[in-house]
Amino acid sequence: MTDRRTFLAAAGAATLAGLARADEPKKIDPKTWLTYAVNVEMTFGGVPFLDRLRKTAEAGFSHYEFWPWKGKDIAAIAKLNAELGLTPVQFTGFWGITAPGKRAGVVDAMKQAVPVAEQLGVKMITIVAGETTEGLSAEAMDKAVIDNLKAAAEVAAPAGITIILEPLNVLVDHPGQHVINSAHAARILKAVGSPHVKMLFDVYHQQISEGNLTGNIRKYKDLIGYYQIADHPGRNEPATGEINYGHVLRTIHDVGYRGAIGLEFRPKSDPIAALKAVREADAAARDRG
Repeated sequence: MTDRRTFLAAAGAATLAGLARADEPKKIDPKTWLTYAVNVEMTFGGVPFLDRLRKTAEAGFSHYEFWPWKGKDIAAIAKLNAELGLTPVQFTGFWGITAPGKRAGVVDAMKQAVPVAEQLGVKMITIVAGETTEGLSAEAMDKAVIDNLKAAAEVAAPAGITIILEPLNVLVDHPGQHVINSAHAARILKAVGSPHVKMLFDVYHQQISEGNLTGNIRKYKDLIGYYQIADHPGRNEPATGEINYGHVLRTIHDVGYRGAIGLEFRPKSDPIAALKAVREADAAARDRG
């Protein structure tokens, strides 16, 4: 009798434990299906830069992106990257190329930025067209942007580095910008005609500027060199707004993109919880196949 009672008690406990496990939320594997680059400026802002890299590694991510390179200890960053197994993907190299007089500044900025990119192993440098130039027509500004991108590419291409042009929204974050949607960026890139000048398709900005996200991702897939994500409204992590990131991320994969995707969002609360939301969106994208 004692043995039977012991057996039944153990069996009951095992059953209850199994039921409890079934009721638990699904755990997300720390390793993601797609590759993501943590934006260390927005995700871990407020702490010293090198600590942001440590936090990225501790959170289980191997890639990251940042904004300006100036003011940062590049040698220390390169050393820590090697220690932690981190890969920086892209940084911002120049902002504001809608005037023809900017050419010398663009070339000088690229001559400084390219060696930094080479030291860090970065393969992409962002350029933002920037604000409209007073007194110039839209056509004249387009010509300036095209000429300045060609000049930047002349410096970057020999090093195997790609310039990525980022359209920005004017309704919420960046009033007065000249290049605000993917169609405009595509016209400029076709005029530049260089394989070393591509589009940075920021899903957040393009949701605000134009919508039709996955339609435009498919349409311009050959011109897009990099993606960034954030939800809208709020510019927070996935699942905090109106964008269906399971669908968007699946589309990015299905058009053949295999590079890192930048996480340029502001965590709504805790950065680790925000990065968990990325893993959940990534799992949803994988499961749509």
